[in-house]
Amino acid sequence: MKSSPLFFLLFLTISLSYGQDRYLTVVSKDSINNKPKYKSSLGVNMKLNAYYDLFGGLQDNETFNVGLINVFGSDDTDSFKIDMYQTQMKFESDFIFDSGREVKAVVEWDFWGGNGHMRLRKAYIESDHWQIGQNWNTFGDENLWPNIMEWEGPPSGVWVRSPHVKYFNTFSNTNWKYEISLEAPITDYIRFEEFEPLLNEEYQSTPDLAMAIENKHEWGHIRLSSILRSVRYSLDSNSDNFYGYGLALSGIYKHERNNFQFQLVGGKGITAYMTSVAGLGYDGYPNSKDEMEPTPAIGGWASYEYFFNKKLHSNVVFGFTSYDFKDAERYLYDDVSDISIALQGDLDHSHYYGIFNFMYDAYETMTVGLELNYGVKDLDANGYLNDIFINDSKSRDAMRISFGFMFYF
Repeated sequence: MKSSPLFFLLFLTISLSYGQDRYLTVVSKDSINNKPKYKSSLGVNMKLNAYYDLFGGLQDNETFNVGLINVFGSDDTDSFKIDMYQTQMKFESDFIFDSGREVKAVVEWDFWGGNGHMRLRKAYIESDHWQIGQNWNTFGDENLWPNIMEWEGPPSGVWVRSPHVKYFNTFSNTNWKYEISLEAPITDYIRFEEFEPLLNEEYQSTPDLAMAIENKHEWGHIRLSSILRSVRYSLDSNSDNFYGYGLALSGIYKHERNNFQFQLVGGKGITAYMTSVAGLGYDGYPNSKDEMEPTPAIGGWASYEYFFNKKLHSNVVFGFTSYDFKDAERYLYDDVSDISIALQGDLDHSHYYGIFNFMYDAYETMTVGLELNYGVKDLDANGYLNDIFINDSKSRDAMRISFGFMFYF
């Protein structure tokens, strides 16, 4: 018996028979190898995001992004905001063809596109060894995320979703898995166009190459991943490219319901992949020789989740990042509105991040949480500012209380 689209639309059922399935699940009557020929589900991760800024320059940011703390400002006005934009929706289907091959298709979106507009998160198909479409970048670790209310995550975290073609497989020991992918190139070295008039973006011609190897057990996993990039640019009307490369080590250890997670990352020209400064033009900068230099970056974070009982649990997270601009020809050291301010010298940019929360699983599919966020941003500059030598440091901290709920169905 063949299933029709009409069957698919008319016989949506509330299914409780599949442990981890969404409640709204459609299952084909036909089967192959004792599995339904297709199974589709529509799910929602509803999230209320409420936050109260006690002090620090993050009042205009929905996430606790330490990299955006305004170290030059002094406005410590408290601020309270609330939204539902972090709500996610996911449509997922599993197909088994007559040949026995299994294929998964996923489309996921949220409302983080600005003012509640929809944004595509994932859209991919996956077979036995291939994944094609947009999903988590291989350089990161998609099975890693501290259980927090704040949505940005630690400043050194690598959680980029990009279009790619990925091949994955296991060795003879199936606990070991490897991945190789060609990722859509990300250009992130231009932000202040009026301040960097001699630096222009070029069309990219080379995909990013990412590789990873992972050792997985019942207690968790350890993962080592890498990225290699060639970024094309135009400086003083001359086209060239610089190379970016990086390594990331991550893992999770589970004991009963408690877990410890960590991620360490380092490299050059990889800031487009790091949460706190992605989009700020940090991948590369012109040096005193009028050449593009990939920005050195290093960072890491760790979290621990402890369950006091079946419903009450707590998380603590710490993280840091550091970016070094050595021998920079020019660099924006203050607000872009004052374009006369430039730095010729060195600048160190560092972040420190900490979170502590309590979460309560009110229902099987609902969690409520209360969280304290604290972060520090440091800028340490030395060089020539408007032809005057300076040795200056700027630092500012921010504190936020995040609270809300997450409901899954």
